[in-house]
Amino acid sequence: MTLQQLMTQKIDEFSGIEKLTQEMERLRSFTDEKKYFNNMIIYFNGLYNQIVNVEEHAVSYRQNSVDTIQFLEKFNTSRNEPTIKFLVDLINFKLEYVAGVKRIS
Repeated sequence: MTLQQLMTQKIDEFSGIEKLTQEMERLRSFTDEKKYFNNMIIYFNGLYNQIVNVEEHAVSYRQNSVDTIQFLEKFNTSRNEPTIKFLVDLINFKLEYVAGVKRIS
């Protein structure tokens, strides 16, 4: 299985993309930093609509993923939302999947 297939499988097992998107939209309303949720909504929905080279994105945009995880963990400090924990775990899974892979310039 590709990383894209593994990630969509994890989303489907958690709640499905429609419910996850609804939850991210709900959670987005609690912050001024909407860009993180906007980017996740677009990205995760894109996994279902097109073929994405998730492995390459994970390597090329690693810092964006790390920043998103930091935002989500801080955001969830006083909330303890299962959806946020799932998103952190999903992004970490993506990063761990490509751990050790270096981008060739």
